[in-house]
Amino acid sequence: MELSDGPRVILKGHLDWGKYPKGHKCRLDCFVGMLLALVRLKRMNLTQLALAFASQAKPKSRYRRLQRFFQEAVFDYDAIARLIMQMFDFYEKSYYLTLDRTNWKCTQGHKG
Repeated sequence: MELSDGPRVILKGHLDWGKYPKGHKCRLDCFVGMLLALVRLKRMNLTQLALAFASQAKPKSRYRRLQRFFQEAVFDYDAIARLIMQMFDFYEKSYYLTLDRTNWKCTQGHKG
């Protein structure tokens, strides 16, 4: 059993990627690998994610795989919301939703 098996099983039940014909399972595997790399790195930088991504492929191939993932993957945000609600036991409880839409850019004059 690998570390990625648990998240893969949980996400497969909530995201439709694992239910499509052959090839779409790869999307789920890529997403799980990216999540695990993200947890290790604590930042969202595609180049660094590609390096931390567990794979036998060359870093350039991993980078391209992540690019294709973001170009082709369709996220069901309702399913993701249900997953989060279930994982953190939010159903039938009161909670506050906070949304931070800050858009920081490192150019002169632009702050949010």
